[in-house]
Amino acid sequence: MPPRSTSEESGVARSLLLLLATIVSVFWTYGFFWAGGNPFTHYDIALDSALFSASLMAILLTHEMAHYTVARMHGFRLSLPYFIPLPLGVGTLGAIIRLRSLPRSRTALLEMGAAGPLAGAMVAFFLLTVGLPMNGPPVAAESLGEYHPFWELLSGWANSLLGVSLFQQREWLPGTDVVYIFNDPLVVKLIGTAITGAPPDRYAELHPVALAGWIGCLLTAINLLPIGQLDGGHVAGAIWPNARRRSRVLLGLVSIMGLLAWPGWLIWSLLIYKIGAWRSLSVPSSPSPSLRARLLAAASLLVFVLTFMPTPIEMELMSFPVAAQDSVEAGTQDPPDRLVSGEQQELAHQDGISVESSLEGLSLEGRGR
Repeated sequence: MPPRSTSEESGVARSLLLLLATIVSVFWTYGFFWAGGNPFTHYDIALDSALFSASLMAILLTHEMAHYTVARMHGFRLSLPYFIPLPLGVGTLGAIIRLRSLPRSRTALLEMGAAGPLAGAMVAFFLLTVGLPMNGPPVAAESLGEYHPFWELLSGWANSLLGVSLFQQREWLPGTDVVYIFNDPLVVKLIGTAITGAPPDRYAELHPVALAGWIGCLLTAINLLPIGQLDGGHVAGAIWPNARRRSRVLLGLVSIMGLLAWPGWLIWSLLIYKIGAWRSLSVPSSPSPSLRARLLAAASLLVFVLTFMPTPIEMELMSFPVAAQDSVEAGTQDPPDRLVSGEQQELAHQDGISVESSLEGLSLEGRGR
């Protein structure tokens, strides 16, 4: 075996350094933003942060190494995965692999594209199986209906500037807060029913391992969208080479879905367009994909159906019982730190209620998850 070049060795070192930095970033982000505390000084928060970080990184690393291994098997020239740490959201933007050669066949493109989401999904499904039985009980609060920040803001402007009320404004009382609801993909409902006899409660608090599995499902579904250089785009482009021309139309449909269902789809579509990932890779028109490749395409479609959610995250206005607030203040009950926003935290403190918050004033764990 010839010795590695200096550039190859530096690539390995860079990949390992970014992997380590991303693990630390995910650990740090979960502790400070999701659990609402310092994972370096609080044991319970450190344990939850470690479980979440290990679980999420297991999904992402499996996904990327499956891409890398299958691509090497098919003769691709490519880099190692480079993870991207970002101490916001879930602590990372995922990873990139630089392709230095184009696919030699439709089978090679399809199998490389399908390998990542299929492998990552299997890890996510396993983590859901382990984590869902450890979910916390449903939060003791009353739902006051869905909360749409854009329309609330627009209505406030219209009322202030024009004296026009677009709809009845809801009064923000002490103990009222906005909660994120993480909706269930089909696979979560199936696994929850198989293990506990019923799907997870809408307001149950997700265990860190189950939360990582849920995020893995969301990322898998996004990757399997049949657009350009996404994994689903590789699969669709290999099965139907002419479908590569439809990526821009599909990207537009995803943008519309972002306006109607979940704003995150609009953000993803703009990001995909901005970096040019809507353009598909060139691939030879013949030979056709092998039977094995077509079976992997069918498996990819099944995984997409199991993980896709038109509205992954909703917001609800919740009213927390006064008794629960009193018990929190007295120290007899843990604060609903994973369900309470930072904006309302300030109001709560002014009213003598002790609570904690998370990411950018909005906690994302629990089913306000």
